[in-house]
Amino acid sequence: MRWTAAAALASALMACAAPAAAQEAPEDPRREIDRAREHMERGQELYVQGRYLEAAEEFQRAYEAQPFGAFLYNAAVAYENQREWTRAAEFFARYLESDPDATDATEVSRRIDQLRTLALQESGTGAETGAGTETGAGTETGTGAETGTGAETGTGAETGTGTGTQANPDGTVTLGVVEVEPPEPEQFKSLLAIRTNPEGAQVSLRQGDRVVAQGPAPFAHTIDEGDYRVVVEHPDYRTVEERVRIRPGKVYVVIVEMSQGQFLGYLRVVTDIPGADVLIDDRSEGAVGQTPFQNVIATGEHRVWIERPGYRTEERRIEVGLGEDVTLRLNLTRVDHGRIRVVANVRGAKVFVDDREVGEVPYEGEVGAGPRRVRVEADGMKDYETTIDVRQGQVTPIRVRLRPSVGRGGAWVTGSLAALLVAGGAVMGMMSNDLADDLAADRDNGRLASDDPRLLQGQLLAIGADAAFGLGAILGGLAIFYFLRDPLPDSEGTVLEPRDWALSPRLGPDGGGAELRWSF
Repeated sequence: MRWTAAAALASALMACAAPAAAQEAPEDPRREIDRAREHMERGQELYVQGRYLEAAEEFQRAYEAQPFGAFLYNAAVAYENQREWTRAAEFFARYLESDPDATDATEVSRRIDQLRTLALQESGTGAETGAGTETGAGTETGTGAETGTGAETGTGAETGTGTGTQANPDGTVTLGVVEVEPPEPEQFKSLLAIRTNPEGAQVSLRQGDRVVAQGPAPFAHTIDEGDYRVVVEHPDYRTVEERVRIRPGKVYVVIVEMSQGQFLGYLRVVTDIPGADVLIDDRSEGAVGQTPFQNVIATGEHRVWIERPGYRTEERRIEVGLGEDVTLRLNLTRVDHGRIRVVANVRGAKVFVDDREVGEVPYEGEVGAGPRRVRVEADGMKDYETTIDVRQGQVTPIRVRLRPSVGRGGAWVTGSLAALLVAGGAVMGMMSNDLADDLAADRDNGRLASDDPRLLQGQLLAIGADAAFGLGAILGGLAIFYFLRDPLPDSEGTVLEPRDWALSPRLGPDGGGAELRWSF
């Protein structure tokens, strides 16, 4: 589908101006015709509920938004069913004034006579026949049994409405009003408005071989229920033709793009969560707008997708008839999973979810909804770990600050020295013990001299062993202390409130695409 023409026409939408005698077009014609349509539909709802006065008021509001005779006619029908004969006659008369060439003008005139007669009858002023004289109705008096019932009026009424005389037995004559049953309510009138691009095309509305109405665009006509053909002709473009089925009490707005030979309808898409992308017919072409969405659309069948990150994609098939205003109203449902988003002060730090490595910082990815344990690790840094509750269709941002871990080099050196000292002390102790054994043997054999140098050597070895053991113990304690000691603060993080995620379009040298964007 090409949307360039649709975009060009969007600013021209629409409600067609009334014929030349009507008031100037409102400042925002699309909004005005939308108001008229809303009041028309509301009026029908009230009418079906039997709330005729309220229905009539809604039809009048529709007329205030867009002054078309269809709304006056429908208001008259509502008043008629409320037995408000005078007001019904008044609105039928206004209907004829607004559309003097109406095909049902004769029938409506007769109906006005009937309603005015009923009003006079209820008010007890049946002798006054002014209502009938306005339409050429007359009375015939005589001495017969029943004369001149007013049936011979200019309206051609066959219901015997009007005034008459009746001869009494005493020879006097009584003037009265003939009883008239209220007419059956008819179906509502509809409105067909046609706008062309460019303007000025000749519009013909036909039913069978009969031309119902014709005129230049912008074109508007009050119309009865039925099947019609719309023919649009322009000297610079090929003629376009389309069939349309008119249902009672509807407002039809037709846009014709002459350059494409295309009739356009109107599509609205409304979701309970605004901002969903709307894609039509070809998903590869991308979104044509976001909800709440409204634009013209070619008549016929279409596929519509509604997408929003974090929600299930909705798909609908629609058919847009000529002049129809199709509205899709949808409630979006969240997906079963969620997402986590991790940023940290150490780029490339590893991210683990439930002890499974899922990526590196900065990270964003899908995880199952529910409690999840998240850990962030980096060389030379203390680990950060937390448990979060991942929500369906939402992203949980985590901002992490990793702190350096304490260096253990000094502890290893001190521990190594302690081990060497202990080992040295053990060697010297063993040597001292061996020397002591030799000296004891020589003493027992009487060969030990008092100035034997081995005596001093053994003492020195014993002292050295004790010193090594003592110093090794001290250094070993220091090594343990250094291993356990941690003067630096732990790594820390902040888990922010879950939020909806969104895709943002991007354009670059390599073409289009989409990226996830976020901020804290």
